[in-house]
Amino acid sequence: MKFGKKSKLLIIPAMLASFGTLSLAPLTAEAWTDQTHMAIERAAGLTSYQNACAPDVSKTVSAINKLKKNDGQGHFFDASKPPTRKDVEEQLEMIGQGRDDSPDGWILGAIINATRKSKAWTEMGRFDDYNYAILGHYCGDLSMPLHMSVYDDFNKKHHLNIDQTLNRSDVKYDVDGVPLITKEMTVDDSVRFNSEDEIIDYMLKIANESFELAQKLRAEDRELTHEEAIQRVNRSATFFRAIMRYCGKNITDDELVKYVK
Repeated sequence: MKFGKKSKLLIIPAMLASFGTLSLAPLTAEAWTDQTHMAIERAAGLTSYQNACAPDVSKTVSAINKLKKNDGQGHFFDASKPPTRKDVEEQLEMIGQGRDDSPDGWILGAIINATRKSKAWTEMGRFDDYNYAILGHYCGDLSMPLHMSVYDDFNKKHHLNIDQTLNRSDVKYDVDGVPLITKEMTVDDSVRFNSEDEIIDYMLKIANESFELAQKLRAEDRELTHEEAIQRVNRSATFFRAIMRYCGKNITDDELVKYVK
């Protein structure tokens, strides 16, 4: 199925409702497009990177079937101040909660929870590709500035355009746009995690960068530049790759990506 930029503008509004139900209640936006999420996971070294979009699809399934429980709140944090370790601890207690109980979201907790689950499945020798598709998706959302910032009028106005900053409309299928994005990416392959505490520290570093950039965009009343978007997805890919290595997941190199040792 072909999804160019115009078609995405048509299907995304329906997908946005997956944060709640299919009612016309206030909507919360997605982060990045399918192309960008796949590029992040491919650059990070997940061979089944085509599953990167699955979490957003899952939310849409929940919306279509009017299921109130989904992971919608796990894709963002409406931070009104720089995220801290306290936020991580609190969000770990929110896993599984919906909009009514956790309106500000719990992406920080979602990343740590998904890391624990993924590591456990890998160590047991179970099929774990879907676990990493979910984990990588959350790591991708972490770098999107407006997913680490309050969902105010500015956020609502610019969110979809920023989501599509790296989208390629000159390809037949979304997957065809992925290598065109990864060829611009640089991944720091020297990053290593030896403990969950180190993962949390690095996660908060990215979260605070996203938060600060969101404030800069507001102050300058503008959207994300192409160069800024590449820098953000580089951070997500670096983070996700290091987490997979920590969990014992086999990773590969993308010949188009520059890996810094």
